[in-house]
Amino acid sequence: MNILLTGHTRWIWKYLFDRLKHQYNIVGLSRQNGFDLTKKSTFDKILSFVWAKKFDGIILNAWVGYFWKFESIELEKYEEIINLNLLANIRILKVLQFNIYSKTKIIFIGSIIGKKFLKYGAVYQASKFGLRWLAWWLKAEWKKVFIVNPKIVDTDFHWDLQINPNWAKTSLDDIWNTIENILLWKEKRFEIDL
Repeated sequence: MNILLTGHTRWIWKYLFDRLKHQYNIVGLSRQNGFDLTKKSTFDKILSFVWAKKFDGIILNAWVGYFWKFESIELEKYEEIINLNLLANIRILKVLQFNIYSKTKIIFIGSIIGKKFLKYGAVYQASKFGLRWLAWWLKAEWKKVFIVNPKIVDTDFHWDLQINPNWAKTSLDDIWNTIENILLWKEKRFEIDL
């Protein structure tokens, strides 16, 4: 089975890659292997990289976040958030539209932030809100679409943020178990909050 996984070579991406590589043929797209998903020019390169592959699963896990007062963050950082967290997902699915077949499972790694208010996270929150609604509408067209919404994930991604919501954390194992159950057809809910 072929699985396409987007993201970074740390955090959730690395954990999922390490778990999936023993059971699936993984095609990984990250900055570390030359695929900067914030750049529009990258998507032609992706098309030639995945040409003629059919994917059983596409896990869209690329994201970035900057958190502080709205006026304190540069516009370029906000553009990076929207480009990576939302537009990159649209571009990838557009590029891969011919690599998707009737049984392909498309899994978005969203965030509970797409459903809750968080002070100092306006643009990050907007990107996750948009991703959630993108998933909803694609579900109506493609059926096998899922969105997994973790809380703050138990990694070092959040360690230096200027925010500290008093939320329970989501473990990497919880994310893995959910992804595995989707891939094995054991999980059928469209939206899974962790």
